[in-house]
Amino acid sequence: MKCKPVKETDTGEVNCNPEEATHIWLHMPGPFYYRRIPVCHGNVKRKGKHCWSWNGDVDKPTLKPSILTRANGVVCHSFVNDGFVKFLGDCTHDLVNKEVELYYIEA
Repeated sequence: MKCKPVKETDTGEVNCNPEEATHIWLHMPGPFYYRRIPVCHGNVKRKGKHCWSWNGDVDKPTLKPSILTRANGVVCHSFVNDGFVKFLGDCTHDLVNKEVELYYIEA
């Protein structure tokens, strides 16, 4: 699988089915390897929520909107579509303007 669905509980996070997920883990190429992304799915509207729309597919994940990370002078900005990452032109690392497949992640 290319993303691991998890849900938050009172005692931490646990692996879950995609439809129960409150977050997904991604193992991405680039300077920030592991990303924990809060997700909403179905008919949930993003407006006013701090989550990314996710298609629920663990093998070909698609997230909206883009993912922007800035840390220690490095910018990583990308779209995740159908299991691939498209790094945008404002990235400050060597994958700028490239599209690469997400890494597989253990269940």
